[in-house]
Amino acid sequence: MKMRTNSFRKWEWRQRRSRRRRPLPMKKSAKITTEVSKKARDCEEDLAKAEPALIAAQQALNTLNKNNLTELKSFGSPPAAVLPVTAAVMVLLAPGGKVPKDRSWKAAKIMMAKVDGFLESLITYDKENIHENCLKAVRPYLADPEFDPELISSKSNAAAGLCAWAINIVKFYEVYCDVEPKRLALNKANEDLKTAQDKLATIKAKIVELDANLAELTAEFEAATAEKLKCQQQAESTALTITLANRLVGGLASENVRWGESVANFKEQAKTLPGDVLLITAFVSYVGCFTKNYRLDLMERMWLPFLQGQKATIPITEGLDPLLLLTDDATVAVWNNEGLPSDRMSTETRPPLVQL
Repeated sequence: MKMRTNSFRKWEWRQRRSRRRRPLPMKKSAKITTEVSKKARDCEEDLAKAEPALIAAQQALNTLNKNNLTELKSFGSPPAAVLPVTAAVMVLLAPGGKVPKDRSWKAAKIMMAKVDGFLESLITYDKENIHENCLKAVRPYLADPEFDPELISSKSNAAAGLCAWAINIVKFYEVYCDVEPKRLALNKANEDLKTAQDKLATIKAKIVELDANLAELTAEFEAATAEKLKCQQQAESTALTITLANRLVGGLASENVRWGESVANFKEQAKTLPGDVLLITAFVSYVGCFTKNYRLDLMERMWLPFLQGQKATIPITEGLDPLLLLTDDATVAVWNNEGLPSDRMSTETRPPLVQL
């Protein structure tokens, strides 16, 4: 029991020490959650900046259709404002960042030869991964003040739509590039948060297990403490019993001599009891009417010698006082308190009368 109690106390001390030395995983998880929320807000705010450009690019695509693109590519010699637009589109659509050197109208017409395929390539354009070579080659076109959808719309609606698409798709990519590191950081933070939450869940499960163990150990400790208290009480009770027994033994030791003497006296009395009873019976039966002296003569000069002179001697207590066998001091005291005579003759005569 003592070993289990000590083990429980050591375990409890280690738990308190561990809690003091280790940071609480719950606080760490809350901190990461706050950081993730902040990064998510930042990303959402930055992506919101890119949304208008993406919407504008989509709206520009909505202005394009098979008819106006067919009309555009049918130009034999397009207006000067149209050539930079088709050149910019060729640069952006260059596969693998291989920017074409030939960006003439002839090359543009080849690009738009299959109108449906060309329109599909604009719709499915990978706007989040524009090659650096394409971006570098298209910037001079975008920087030209004449590269304006409103100005170009007077020349060709299709060219104006392509112009607006090119401008806004690059704007979107620039904002996206600014947001991408934050998005990656957000993903990393989300991973850290998940790791922290998983760890927190594991720790919480461990805490539940430890709490259960603690409850079990606490119950065992309380039971052991109660058992210890019970044993202490029993020990104290036993010690008290032993003390009382020792006192009793000590007290009875002094009585042993008296009891031994009493036993010896009882044995002697057993020998003389028949003679004593015979003598007292005669005393009660015959001496009531006689005087004190005659009573003594009957006892000492006639009855005692007669009994002692028999062939089979009848033992009698030496110095037998009939009054001691007929009554006791307490009874005599009661008689005296009631006003009866206290002389010996009256006292000797009274027991037979009381019995009657």
